[in-house]
Amino acid sequence: MTVGANTYGTVAEIQAMIGDIVASRTFSGSTVPSTTQVEAELDRVAAQLNSLLDVYGYTVPVNSTDYAAAYEALAAANNYGAAGRLLGTVPAQVYDPDEQIEESGTTRAQMYERYFNSMKSQIRKKELRAGMRQGRLSRVKSGGQEDADGNTKKPIFTRGMLDYPGTTTLTEEESDD
Repeated sequence: MTVGANTYGTVAEIQAMIGDIVASRTFSGSTVPSTTQVEAELDRVAAQLNSLLDVYGYTVPVNSTDYAAAYEALAAANNYGAAGRLLGTVPAQVYDPDEQIEESGTTRAQMYERYFNSMKSQIRKKELRAGMRQGRLSRVKSGGQEDADGNTKKPIFTRGMLDYPGTTTLTEEESDD
């Protein structure tokens, strides 16, 4: 199995992040997690990112040449999400329940998940500079209509920001001052 075409992360990056959980620092068919599991998790996390991108109007997948910075950010999020979930395949480490942990999210898995959730938040807030698809209302314009020559006509009536509903005033061109 190989990583899908719509996946941003790579097995090599996952090995660099969490390769210490296997003796050879390299995933193979006999390690836990195996290379197949790593590739599948990368694909699942990328599908989650692409689904969210699609819902918020981005073109999916993000093009690596046109939007290199966004692509790299998504690759990092893809790797963080997959790494955090793959750390769950390792049996829990021994811990002392009486140990005082100052803040939550101190494990590597929680840290990676926090980075992944940060990217999802950026997508929801539309803070990612990437291609947006045209929706059915993308050509709707406000503020006036265009004549046959492409010139924008100014509206006859406007409403001020502090006016109460139902009041209108003539625009400056139409008033007789």
